[in-house]
Amino acid sequence: MVEAPSFRMICVAVITSIAGSFHFGFNLVLTNPSQEAFLGFMNKTLAKRFDGGLSDNTLQNIWSFVVAILFLGALAGSFSIRLIADWIGRKNGLYISIAVGVLAGGMAIASKFIPLFELYIVSRIVMGWSVSVSLGLSALFLSEASPKQNRGAIGMMTGTCVQLGTVCGSVVAMPQIFGTEELWWLIYATEIGIMLFFGAALPFFPESPGFLIQRGANEAATKSIAFYYNCETDVAQKHLNELKEEQKNSTKKFKMMDVVRKRSLRDKAFIGVVVTFAMSFSGVAVINAFAFEILKDTGLNVLEASLANDAISVVSMISSIVAAVIVDKNGRRPLLLISFSGILVCNLIIFGLMFTFYKFGYHALGFILICFICIFTFFFALGPGPLCYFINAELVGQAARSAAQSWASVIQMLSRFVIVTAFLPMKNQLGEAWSYLILFVAPVAVSLVYLYFSLPETKNKNPFEVEEAIEDLPKFPLCGRSRRVHDRKLSEQMVITRQMQLVEDYGSIESLSYRL
Repeated sequence: MVEAPSFRMICVAVITSIAGSFHFGFNLVLTNPSQEAFLGFMNKTLAKRFDGGLSDNTLQNIWSFVVAILFLGALAGSFSIRLIADWIGRKNGLYISIAVGVLAGGMAIASKFIPLFELYIVSRIVMGWSVSVSLGLSALFLSEASPKQNRGAIGMMTGTCVQLGTVCGSVVAMPQIFGTEELWWLIYATEIGIMLFFGAALPFFPESPGFLIQRGANEAATKSIAFYYNCETDVAQKHLNELKEEQKNSTKKFKMMDVVRKRSLRDKAFIGVVVTFAMSFSGVAVINAFAFEILKDTGLNVLEASLANDAISVVSMISSIVAAVIVDKNGRRPLLLISFSGILVCNLIIFGLMFTFYKFGYHALGFILICFICIFTFFFALGPGPLCYFINAELVGQAARSAAQSWASVIQMLSRFVIVTAFLPMKNQLGEAWSYLILFVAPVAVSLVYLYFSLPETKNKNPFEVEEAIEDLPKFPLCGRSRRVHDRKLSEQMVITRQMQLVEDYGSIESLSYRL
């Protein structure tokens, strides 16, 4: 029977995630319902330099880049996470990311009153760095602080609070609240208040046991374990010995370029990258950034589009909670294949609804579109939403997990940047429906075919079993022969080669034995 997390650990997870990963979701959507306010602010500040202002299409093209630039900052932040985490610790690193987030929010507010739109652009880049580091460090902190039997449930808190951030951001940025040309700066003031309020609770929590053990602070690590595991000192000492043994056995670490150079790592990491790529090109980035505009363009008024945007965010959060319950009860492979299939069907229907509205102008199509975006959101949260963050960890060896996950993070941020930058210009040139079809149907369809023939089941499997699952995958019709090797001697040689490679990936024979 699975033991439920303690109330103390749940409180730690909620506070840490709201101080950290919450702000990633908040910033994903805050420019969505308040887009008209920001466009007005941009036009006014640039009007003096361009003889009265810019055309609507030019403004939208510039704005598309400004929205997307958050992910360039996040990309830089993803390269900083490991350095900060190992240099000053997980909890102290959160102090830095929160401080930088407060600075970025202050810059955004200042840009309103100076006024200087370029300062707002810089604030987006800085905020991107902050939310990326907060997302990574809060997830790492909770992973190391939570008891082993609760890590799945506690780890899902990170994704749940990202979705909670999208709900809060969508509500606060509504035109009926702060999403106006005069009041948009209060959106950032609200975020600063949330950062400071929940960040103020972090000093009451010890540093993560994993970092303290790395630094040789065994006494502090024992106290940290006793706090987070809610146990006595003698029990905490036993857990300390287990964690020390675990770190001792991880004798080798691969860097990001090692994953590219080594074929055995590259092949499995590439599967995880494809999952992340398909997740990014599923359409979720555009729904986060421009759902309000899309709903308005399909016949809804401002209030209807605002409420629908909030409803989509709420469905996303509820779906992430459902996913946390079922993700460990079902295999990774069926969840991903079913969810990507559902996303593909939803995207085709969304394209059809957009195209039909532009052709006939039926107002009711806007409400039908809301339903299918909500269904899309459910499928997203069911599979690629949570699984893209740890499928790499289950595919590659312990020694290469952080490097493989870093590549997945890079792909996600770059993909989101390209998608959000390209969508509005493509919409102005080709129309919203065709832009959606080109960006979000073909990539998901191709990725789905690849994953069907390449993605093994990883749930509760050790490295040898993952390799066997790869051998048992369906063969591609054009490959000519089955993946399974029928020649006994050749099969034995492949098993030995795989075993040697697994030992190398894990860093040592002792580490491999310990993990198995």
